[in-house]
Amino acid sequence: MPFEPGKTVRFPAGTCAACPLRARCTTSSHGRSVSIHPDEALLTGLRQRQQTTEGREELRERVQVEHALAHIGHWQGRRARYLGTRKNLFDLRRVAVVHNLHIIARQAATDSYQLAA
Repeated sequence: MPFEPGKTVRFPAGTCAACPLRARCTTSSHGRSVSIHPDEALLTGLRQRQQTTEGREELRERVQVEHALAHIGHWQGRRARYLGTRKNLFDLRRVAVVHNLHIIARQAATDSYQLAA
């Protein structure tokens, strides 16, 4: 079936009934419908880039950043603690400093030197 990005492709019930793969595809008596993302070509290109050496290196770097942000979000919580942007920005920075201190302490434990107490 021809399709356009951002649209839904609908397969008629008669076409689906004659298909040998129907049992693995759909259980609908009205046929199958597939939604195509508007940026499908871009997403396909990004998936292919992830399979290259450079793409894997970028993905590893991204995972480190996302893990750090997840730790900060876990410690800080999902909701703002204070009223006002200024106080919440201070709280975010406070939690980021605590996270960085945890990272430093973990590295110091694996290295041959100790932090001064």
